[in-house]
Amino acid sequence: MNKFKIGTLGVISVAAVTLLAACGNQTLGTSTTRNIQYSLNSDLLTLDSSLASDVNSIDTLLNVESGLVRFDKNAQVELDLAKSIDVSKDGLTYTVELKPDLKWSNGEKLTAQDFVYGWQRTINPKTGSEYAMALSPLANATAIMNGKKPVSSLGIKAEGDSKLIITLANPTPYFEKLMTEQAFYPLNQKFVEKEGKSYGTTSDKTLYNGAFMFAKGSKGWTGSNKTFSLVKNPNYYDAKSVKASGITYQVISDMSTAAQLYKQGKLDIAVLDTPELIAANKSTKGFNVLQSPRTDTIEYNQSGSVPALNNVKIREAFNLATNRQGLLDTAAPSYTVLKTATPKGLDKAPNGQDFATYAAQPYSYDPEKAAKLFKEGLKELGKTSLTLTLEGDSDDAFHKSAVDYLKQNFEKVLPGLTINENLVPKAQRLKDATNNNFQIILSSWGADYNEPSNYLINFITGSTMNDGKVSNAAYDKAFKAATTVPDVNDPEKRYADYKDAEQALYEQSNINPIDTQAKSILMNPNLKGVSKVNSAMIYDLTHAYLVN
Repeated sequence: MNKFKIGTLGVISVAAVTLLAACGNQTLGTSTTRNIQYSLNSDLLTLDSSLASDVNSIDTLLNVESGLVRFDKNAQVELDLAKSIDVSKDGLTYTVELKPDLKWSNGEKLTAQDFVYGWQRTINPKTGSEYAMALSPLANATAIMNGKKPVSSLGIKAEGDSKLIITLANPTPYFEKLMTEQAFYPLNQKFVEKEGKSYGTTSDKTLYNGAFMFAKGSKGWTGSNKTFSLVKNPNYYDAKSVKASGITYQVISDMSTAAQLYKQGKLDIAVLDTPELIAANKSTKGFNVLQSPRTDTIEYNQSGSVPALNNVKIREAFNLATNRQGLLDTAAPSYTVLKTATPKGLDKAPNGQDFATYAAQPYSYDPEKAAKLFKEGLKELGKTSLTLTLEGDSDDAFHKSAVDYLKQNFEKVLPGLTINENLVPKAQRLKDATNNNFQIILSSWGADYNEPSNYLINFITGSTMNDGKVSNAAYDKAFKAATTVPDVNDPEKRYADYKDAEQALYEQSNINPIDTQAKSILMNPNLKGVSKVNSAMIYDLTHAYLVN
């Protein structure tokens, strides 16, 4: 057995890794006792780690739950609840020893069996977890998701209270990164089964093992309230290192309001989401722009329920009709045009190039060719016109502007096309995407870990994350090659396979990449120790604190 080596993630921009490095001393002033005031731009959806798939839920869970490993402030994987992890020479067996005396927030002992139950619950098709696919490297995972084997056959077993044996189907060099995801958190079976379908729907119906836990009753999250608080978890294994007295969340959908509250000292972090708001606050103390590996992508419903979108020429016409730079100039000047499914700044290929540069495809704006292909596609469908609905978030400023822009853009370039806008709350858009209840949808996705598979896994045939029901044989072949022996153990071959997968998506116009995001924020200079791991604006506040 080889001692598990916690690897450094792909090099990304310093701003995208850490907002503020943790200060090890108090020379900047004494810490304050007031709560950190934190804003979310839309409602919290769930505290169920098996079901969480939106950024706000994942963001919040990061601060109240712990897994075997987590990202540290420098975006390196470090041990969390695990005391040690040994990996066999063939890369297939992980032997985990848990830290001693681990507890849940209700005082119950946290054991290895809690991980077994949590992982089995997430991958169980009856749970309906969108993140079930994240567990696909485990032995028997694919068969379980396809209903061909019982969940009890998943490659994770407990040996006593403090030892886990994890078995993979294939070596997975980035498995330690995968295990930072919420899908890999443990769950207390007795508590979850007692709450049943209500588990995670309010903070009182959730159990915690992280640095913080929710306040009780109405001060916590009731499932609909716009203000709720976290307090220190006295049963957290490293409670002595938690400096903040607590965190108060406010759901503020109007970012101009958030900016004003920040200036009044009533918020410590506020996101600026429009060009006008950014321009008005560039000189405000605490202004910062974070280049973030998070994407916006147009997805097409290719399930067969929208016949026009199963026509390759129609999809290619949409891709060629998309004026990406014009959209960003109008709605998000700090964002950058994207030519891959994977964002810029996510990871580096073995040749040292940013993966998005290494794997870039010739997505382009060509109105003349778009119109020609659209006409040909309509003829193949026996139509002279086409009406489709484009869905986006009503509670996201970029989405609203983008849907408006794209409607005009598409209708201008593609004669005979009518686009109906469907702006809905993000929670509804996520539900519609998961249920394949859309025609064309503007999706946003943030990295959970810094490796191309984090994005490319979304488009495998049958993937729980494949909202558009993409089915591309060349793509599936390339992704399988990248994630199985022998290529998975050879970085040059693995990344070449990932590039082939990107090419397969491009050639079939299965998706329409738009941009890599950049977030403009206001952040209190007196807020220290806040680490930003990966994209999705996921803030780890475990070691955060305020100074006077």
